[in-house]
Amino acid sequence: MEKSRDIMQRVRRIEMQARRLVTATFAGLYRSGFRGQGLDFDEFREYTPGDEPRFIDWKVTARTGTPYVRKFHEEREQALLLAVDASASMYYAGGQSRDSKLEYAALIATTLAYSAALNGDKTGLLIFGCSPHFYLPPAKGARQYLRILGSILSSSPAGENETVESVVDEIMKTQRKKTLLVMLSDFLFPPNKSSIGKLNFRHELIPMRVNDPIELSLPDAGKLHAIDLESSEQFSVNLSDAPLRAEHAKRVHAHFSEWDRLFDQLSIDHISLLSNTDFMPSLRSLFKRRKRLSMR
Repeated sequence: MEKSRDIMQRVRRIEMQARRLVTATFAGLYRSGFRGQGLDFDEFREYTPGDEPRFIDWKVTARTGTPYVRKFHEEREQALLLAVDASASMYYAGGQSRDSKLEYAALIATTLAYSAALNGDKTGLLIFGCSPHFYLPPAKGARQYLRILGSILSSSPAGENETVESVVDEIMKTQRKKTLLVMLSDFLFPPNKSSIGKLNFRHELIPMRVNDPIELSLPDAGKLHAIDLESSEQFSVNLSDAPLRAEHAKRVHAHFSEWDRLFDQLSIDHISLLSNTDFMPSLRSLFKRRKRLSMR
């Protein structure tokens, strides 16, 4: 009962934050950045100077003796799937007043889902890092983004390491049609070019990496007792050891650089976020980049 009350309080708090963030301007930016890429045939009309020659319908032109072009309208509707990592490492929060990485990811997911609802788009959810994976099929409406938020906050970690291969397999099984796929994770699992490439070939993948600043740069905090959230292994560590902190930073940088290289090789637009920062500037920049690409 106490847990349910706590989840409902967090749902209300994050929902209010998301609704404040999604202004009319941002919803419009979302629409232009995440619009459907397809074209549906509308009707024939007579050719006028300036029309694209590639849209001339030669059969109708031959039959009528007058050039006609095919007129299209943009296929607006596009499903958005939010793939959210709920593994144990996502529950880490670097300070007493700081949200966990999972709550930070939940706010981003709710902001996107609420924007999709305002634009009449379907949104679905896949939670991985839990056992079994949780899947909520894409649907429209205001209730959907609340279902998404509540499902993320009430999830529990599996207690075992997730692999990117298992996540990709699950997405490929549940999503038969091309989908706009936003993956929110700390990406602590090893990269796999084959799996990510297969996923991006079928769908339109946008990875959003969420990390706590302390994960990237350990503080000089002296001796402490720690626990590995993924394996539950307990150990002691002396964070006043400068070489240890330097080695940790080096390994973390190498790991995420490997992910960045993979995304760059596959031409996948991606963003990296810290859980103590405002993510909205990064989202706006992402939408603007997408809008420019769609206008080319």
